[in-house]
Amino acid sequence: MDCSDNDCPRFRPFTSPNRMVKIKKAKYSTSLDPRGFIAVYEYVVNGQPIMWDRELGYVHFTGVWKSLGNSKADIVKMVDSNPELKVKKIRGGFLKIQGTWIPYEYAYILCKRTAWHVRKELVSIFG
Repeated sequence: MDCSDNDCPRFRPFTSPNRMVKIKKAKYSTSLDPRGFIAVYEYVVNGQPIMWDRELGYVHFTGVWKSLGNSKADIVKMVDSNPELKVKKIRGGFLKIQGTWIPYEYAYILCKRTAWHVRKELVSIFG
């Protein structure tokens, strides 16, 4: 699958029935990623940035979790109890991208289980 220009077709946004969603592309520098940056699609839900990596598909689960009104501390408990998640933790650097990043497939499963209240807002990521 061609992922040129940091944009993999597999992870492009789905059309949302909610036309008010404004998805933008951004690129954030970080020394914690081998590429030196994270290229994302992003939009806002309940005041929280919802982002996913345009190239690798990792989902910024901290944003999803906080959009539900949950505490960041609860993510740590969940991740520690599920080591198979293969998370990336971004600490330091640009504040907006800090947090827990989960592979697309796992994020989809977790969102189906935990994000019922914002399910319509997540159509852009998961379809």
